[in-house]
Amino acid sequence: MSIPPEFDSSDRSHGSATRREALKTLGLAASVGVPLLAPMIATGSAAAQTADDYKAIVCVGQYGGNDQSNSVIPRSGAGYSSYQSARPTLAIPAANILPVTPTGFTGPELGFSPSLPGLRTLFEQGRCAVLANVGPLVEPITRAQWQAGTKPVPRQLFSHSDQFTIWESGLPDRTSQSGWLGRLGDVTAGAFNPNSQVSITMSIAGTTLILAGEQTIQYQVSPGGVVRVQDLTSLYGSAAGGAAVRQLLTQSRANLFESGFTTICSRAISNAGLVESALAAQPALTTAFPGTPLGAQARMVARMIGTRNQVAQKRQVFFISSGGWDTHNTLIEEHPGRLQELDGAISALYAATAEMGVANNVTIFTASEFGRCLQHNGRGSDHGWGGHHFIVGGAVQGRRIYGSWPTVALGGAEDAGNGALIPTTALDEYGATLARWFGASTAQQNTVMPNLSRFSRPNLGFLG
Repeated sequence: MSIPPEFDSSDRSHGSATRREALKTLGLAASVGVPLLAPMIATGSAAAQTADDYKAIVCVGQYGGNDQSNSVIPRSGAGYSSYQSARPTLAIPAANILPVTPTGFTGPELGFSPSLPGLRTLFEQGRCAVLANVGPLVEPITRAQWQAGTKPVPRQLFSHSDQFTIWESGLPDRTSQSGWLGRLGDVTAGAFNPNSQVSITMSIAGTTLILAGEQTIQYQVSPGGVVRVQDLTSLYGSAAGGAAVRQLLTQSRANLFESGFTTICSRAISNAGLVESALAAQPALTTAFPGTPLGAQARMVARMIGTRNQVAQKRQVFFISSGGWDTHNTLIEEHPGRLQELDGAISALYAATAEMGVANNVTIFTASEFGRCLQHNGRGSDHGWGGHHFIVGGAVQGRRIYGSWPTVALGGAEDAGNGALIPTTALDEYGATLARWFGASTAQQNTVMPNLSRFSRPNLGFLG
């Protein structure tokens, strides 16, 4: 079996429909990102917990498919030689690779891209870990099984939009209207955030399937602040006009759809006021964030973490993202800049959590639809499958490589063709490990990741 042609050419196909489309078309469900229903479900052991602690997870989406081979790299010996041989026009010079010294690792000497100095420092400090060769799997599969076509694989492999949707849903073998972080919100919000009117899941990057649950609908905040419904105090200078608009948006209605619209509008107005006031009350952070789009999103995450008491939340889930990772022809020119933006944003966010005294309570992790082929195509690398991901935070058991480090050579044990990696760690295991730390019981982890029982490692161990 060989890699099929690309199914689409978009490098940022990440919009996803939800089951609330009818209400969203009424105009405000997406634009102000307000929960239609307060999260109400909590089952299993999490409901019995006292919820006297605080935890947040932050997903950093990399739209387009990050090139893992130029992110975490063998830096000497046979490992570097095979890496350089596979991509003679793309390989980073060995002298430029930032060395790392992972604990208990028996593979080749490794290093990070020179564009990742902040993550390299956090790794050496034990605050960052690497999860190697992780990706969507229907069930475990070997190279021989892949070549023979005897095992099922995720639908529409190597397609941007399909594969990021799978990363969002956590379900490679069927479609879904919910995402795994949204389902995590479903099973934990009632236990940990029972008195909060703001959704447990919050996006700083627009609508995303990963935060949509069965009960949980993401709250959206822009990098610059709260998105407000306009003209509620004045309409073209008329206070009476503004009051009329407010009444139209919030008055009780008998029709089911009109009532849903009123519910959304009322909560939008109420939540905007609550969150805006909570943000305004926060002392200014001294941590400097980079002046990049991802840096601005990370800064808003830090500010929202600061509001946790005002919005009555013991658990928070955030999503931020950047595009431009589809480096078919521009790996040398563009990939270092993308990594530099990622490095600056994550490093600053970690520093801000340390400043606020919650570094041990916040875990940041990366997600991308796929890695890329080891084989160069002259100026870049093509769509792959498995990739390497970073996990950062005070609770991270860092300075370690988790999962199985792959053979960095064409024709290796994990090669699906052209050096695309067959994942040896499932996305299900990645998500379940995060969910466990967040407070989900064993049963709830299987709700978050419904295919988890097909894999042997529900806890990969990268969180204490």
